[in-house]
This record gives sequence, C-alpha cells and structure tokens, in this order.
Amino acid sequence: MMTLLEPYLSGAIMMGCIVASLFFARFYRKSHDQLFALFSSAFALLALERVVLVFVSTHELRPAVYVIRLIAFGLIIVGIILKNRGR
Repeated sequence: MMTLLEPYLSGAIMMGCIVASLFFARFYRKSHDQLFALFSSAFALLALERVVLVFVSTHELRPAVYVIRLIAFGLIIVGIILKNRGR
C-alpha cells in the first residue's frame, strides 16, 4: 500500500532525474558526444518511470514498470561501452 509520502518522494526523484537529463543534454549540444546523449535519454526514462510508478496502483503491473528502468540502465551501459571502445 502506498503511503501519502511516496508520491512526493517520487516527484522529488523525478525532478532530480529531469535536472540530470537537462544537464547532460546541454553537454551534448556543446560537444556532440554520444555518451551525453545516451545519459540524457537514460535519465529522461528514469523520470518517466517515476511518473508511471506513482500512477500504477496494482501490484500486478509494477514489475512491468521496471522494464523502463532496465532500458535506462542499458542505455547507460551502452554509452560507457561505446565511449571506451577502441577507435
């Protein structure tokens, strides 16, 4: 059961993810480095995951919401691998 505090905490985490996404998007615009674009996309997905997690009330659908988080972490891993790959 969701307490009254959980949506507010999810909102704070979502705001932090949006700020991080905008931070990396700004660096991508300056450098055109693919790592920053992937990080920005990953944090935008994590913000979306927080919004969806608040509105999904049934416990049957909650594991499906974590697929969004899995994709976001996958983007981060792909970005790190591409950045460290030899030219």
